[in-house]
Amino acid sequence: MIKPKYFTCLWILLTVISTVYSAGDINGKLIIDGVEREYILHLPKNYGTEKLPLVMVFHGGGGTAEQVKDHTKFSKLADNENFIVVYPNAIDKNWNDGRIGDKLPMDRDDVKFISTLLDTLTANYNINTKRIFSTGISNGGFFSFYLALKLSNRLLAIAPVTANIPENLKDSWKTDKPISVLLINGTKDPLVKFNGGPVGFKDDETGRGVSLSTSWTVKILAGNNSCQTSTKIEEIEDKEDDDCRAEKETYYKCADGTKIVLVTIKGGGHTWPGASQYLPKILVGNVCKDFKATEMIWEFFKSLPERE
Repeated sequence: MIKPKYFTCLWILLTVISTVYSAGDINGKLIIDGVEREYILHLPKNYGTEKLPLVMVFHGGGGTAEQVKDHTKFSKLADNENFIVVYPNAIDKNWNDGRIGDKLPMDRDDVKFISTLLDTLTANYNINTKRIFSTGISNGGFFSFYLALKLSNRLLAIAPVTANIPENLKDSWKTDKPISVLLINGTKDPLVKFNGGPVGFKDDETGRGVSLSTSWTVKILAGNNSCQTSTKIEEIEDKEDDDCRAEKETYYKCADGTKIVLVTIKGGGHTWPGASQYLPKILVGNVCKDFKATEMIWEFFKSLPERE
């Protein structure tokens, strides 16, 4: 017969072994409509029995889950802050994000993939289903907007970077539940123009859809959440000599305790603030180094109250 104190020690040992074994990256696969879909799941180093927040991070067009994992470094932050991250992979490196254009995969149901992925992850891992978030850059940012529209009952907040609401969705943008949004856009983004228009370079014309301006996007978001019209504007400390300055505009008193926050990077390009210059400035513009988008996004997510 095992004595109580030895049983306790054995239980602790097994728990530690299980936690160590479970932490880190897991390459996962799902079959959606007969097609194999892939993702990378990162469990933080202290993963155990506690139910943790989940952050979905979506790569941009032409990118991959592995690339956005390395570029944003959400996994390192997750280890320090104790949350779970998943990096889904798009088919042919592009998401169906609700835009209309002949260069876009409009016939693919990527929302179904993410909904099934959430079902799978919440059934098999210790995830707090009241604290599920989405972020991403460019195509991944547009897709976060689209997920907010389609899955607002499952997401607490989104944080698109270098993205706006597509023009073709402007009249139908109404989520089932108010959802918090942190939007980070640069005024000199050559691909997703701050003032709206065709997405991509000049030779793309409208093949990659048309986006609203950042101001129009935020107006729709604030209206969707019934926010008060007055806002608070704060300058973000200009820490680096990087040819950019940033400011944060926050809408308060929104429905269900939600928030709408716009971070405008004056001089910023089609880039992830605080990360590397992944392509030459002549192609994507400038990287703002005054703050780290990954940390700002998590602080925003972390600050939000759960829905009743």
